[in-house]
Amino acid sequence: MLRVLWRGFRSRKVRVALTATAIALGVTLMAGTYVLTDTIDASFAGIFRTATAGDSVVVSPHETLGQSNSSQVSPITDAMVAHVRGVSGVAKASGAVFSQATLLDGHGTRLNTAAPSFVSSVEPAPFESFRPVTGRFPSTSTEVALDQATAQRYHLVVGDSLEVAGSVPARRYRIVGIVQFASSESFGGAGVAVLPLHEAKRVTGEPGRYDTIDVAADPGVAPAQLRDRLRSALPSSVDVRTGSEQAAQESSDIASNLGFLRTFLLVFAYVALFVGAFIIFNTFSITVAQRTRELGLLRAMGASRRQVLASVIGESLLLGVIGSGVGLALGVLAAPGLDQLFKSFGADLPDSGTVLEPRTIVVSLLAGIIVSVLAGLAPAIRATRIPPVAALRVGGGPDRDRPSRRGLTVALGALGAGVLMVAGGLAGYGGAALLGLGALVVLLGVAALSPRLVPALARALGLLVAWRGITGVLARENSRRQPGRTAVTAGALMIGLALVAFVSIVAASTSASIDAAVDSSFAGNLIVESSSTASSAGIPAGVAPALHTVPGVATVAPVSFSEARVAGISGTQSVTGIDPASFPKLYRVRWDHGSDAVYAELGRTGVIATESFATANHLRLGETLSVLTPSGQSLRLQVRGVATDSARLLGSLTATRALLQSSFGQRNDAVDFVGYAPGASDASVQPAVDRLLRQDFPQAKSLTAAQFEANQAQQVNALLALIYVLLALAVVVSLFGIVNTMVLSIYERTRELGMLRAIGMSRRQLRRVIRYESMITSLIGAVIGLVVGTAFAAVITRSLVGSGFVLSVPVGTLLVLLVLAAGAGILAAVLPARRACRLGVLSALSAE
Repeated sequence: MLRVLWRGFRSRKVRVALTATAIALGVTLMAGTYVLTDTIDASFAGIFRTATAGDSVVVSPHETLGQSNSSQVSPITDAMVAHVRGVSGVAKASGAVFSQATLLDGHGTRLNTAAPSFVSSVEPAPFESFRPVTGRFPSTSTEVALDQATAQRYHLVVGDSLEVAGSVPARRYRIVGIVQFASSESFGGAGVAVLPLHEAKRVTGEPGRYDTIDVAADPGVAPAQLRDRLRSALPSSVDVRTGSEQAAQESSDIASNLGFLRTFLLVFAYVALFVGAFIIFNTFSITVAQRTRELGLLRAMGASRRQVLASVIGESLLLGVIGSGVGLALGVLAAPGLDQLFKSFGADLPDSGTVLEPRTIVVSLLAGIIVSVLAGLAPAIRATRIPPVAALRVGGGPDRDRPSRRGLTVALGALGAGVLMVAGGLAGYGGAALLGLGALVVLLGVAALSPRLVPALARALGLLVAWRGITGVLARENSRRQPGRTAVTAGALMIGLALVAFVSIVAASTSASIDAAVDSSFAGNLIVESSSTASSAGIPAGVAPALHTVPGVATVAPVSFSEARVAGISGTQSVTGIDPASFPKLYRVRWDHGSDAVYAELGRTGVIATESFATANHLRLGETLSVLTPSGQSLRLQVRGVATDSARLLGSLTATRALLQSSFGQRNDAVDFVGYAPGASDASVQPAVDRLLRQDFPQAKSLTAAQFEANQAQQVNALLALIYVLLALAVVVSLFGIVNTMVLSIYERTRELGMLRAIGMSRRQLRRVIRYESMITSLIGAVIGLVVGTAFAAVITRSLVGSGFVLSVPVGTLLVLLVLAAGAGILAAVLPARRACRLGVLSALSAE
């Protein structure tokens, strides 16, 4: 049987190549994802090890809520640095600054718009992590050094000007050095300006504070021993780690922060593998049907059902091994391509060398092999039911397949179970995992039900080509002849287009919801926010008072964001800080309990809860909450109002901005709302605001409501473009399925095609029949996929409608997808059509 298996495998090279390619593409993305993310993690780990090589101990702010915030006031003061220097065993201690800032070239062009930029202080030996590549370190308050990657990216050299803006008005410096961080050209696409310590502290707006303290031990004092001494001498507001522990912690933080990247990419890899499973299932289903006489002959010669089962499963196993092996090799080669893809979106992540972990090899191979074997299991079981007498039958192929009652029951059961899972996920039971599993089961249910839809869809879509005469009619009837086969072939494309439609609708709905929320909630004239989406530092608190000096500005409402932990409630809750006097003039909310008068009653102990947060946690008006802030303070805050905010600017809790500054350690704002004086207009006020921002606060920009909406739509579309690129892989895999099915169908219909040629059909007409049939199959998958994707989007967004979410269906985009699907179907038919035209008439007529 092994010899039979191997000979049969070798005799079907085209089928093997097309089917293995479908698995290989899915495994390629999986392996490439692991290689890329492992390489990035290893690169960052190497950078941090080198950066802390001169540190025996590192003192850093304690992350009270489990996460750092660069816009919070640091607890490390001059007094703490002096105290560290006095601890026994400390040879040297130096306070250091490394904080977010904005960098601009001499022409005012912002650098690194898609990644954050930082300002770092010059440190004494042995703590300095940077080394000059060209020039030297800055020594005066008018000099700066720039990281090598940014200098190369923007063609900056020693002697050029660089503008640095932090929490104080911007200042221009002269570049005196190009530096490299820990022997790495790139620091994840970020830019770093190195300044003298006193100037770096001024830029961050904290003259007497530091971000870390680097400590060197006396000879003979072990780092762990010095760490323990410092831990007992310092307050709980800081963490004390050895240099190696600090490097490990920073590496772990980076790996955790980039974990979403691995998950994000693996989702698309699994989608591609799922689509590949459809192709394998369809391929083996067709070949088992075509090999009825061969398998019947094996049974007649004494082969048992178990041997036949092992033979077919063996083929799928071998196919999985080949496809997975090729995919793994391609994945290693594809990792740099994925890196370049993210670089094109501004994420310039370090990638020194290529890291291929054993886990990558094992997981990639197992995923491809398991998918292949499972997909071939049902056809293998079907092959065992072929009786020996089948060897005596003569025919050109299987009869028309008819959907069974059992199939309908299974399909409806899967649909019902999937819908219940989706409903449970939306209700909060099982979360995203149950929701995703439900979506998968629904797709399987639709795929199982689709054979019953194929005849009607093929008849309707066939009208697009039936007017071309006999070629169109034949293509339509061929699509209807085997509805099960057509459905499975179209099902692969259905999955890809269902996801594309879902993402398109969600993106369009998100943009429409933002527009509606801004129109209904924003009552001001300008929105001042960070000019970079990559920065988490927000805008300086000094922007708001500066805006008051602009002629025509009547009201400025600064808004800040922070987080807190509420006793008795799991997780970390978002907190918004507002100015009670100006905020209600420029922003509208719907009060469930209270009115705008609540703002004036907040003081230092009052908060407003959003309706969703209050309902989920059964909060009542007047209830007192115990709140832990990022700075480690415990507060008792009373709920004095409950409101619904369609724009979701308000966090779970809203307090005064003054409270966030004093008790939460928040020193920057997230956004400033600006209202004009009577008679003022955009034409007169916005240019003046822009001049102020450009001169003193270039990290901020002003937008009208319409500009803000357009800016948000642009960000959504950028993410949508990235998702389209990754989903394209699943669509490409589905096209291989169409090619595979058409090639096998041509082999099965050899005599039929020979007869058509014998009665006068030209090669050109035959090619047209194949192309039309492929196009109809593609359109069937596209129509079902778009309907399923639209239904998913409508159901999932339905739960958000009450909070101001607007469902928007981009009809134009969906029509374009239909046209592209038709074109893809025609493209997929090129190879099968050529093979059909090469058939000799006499040899085709004599084929069994």
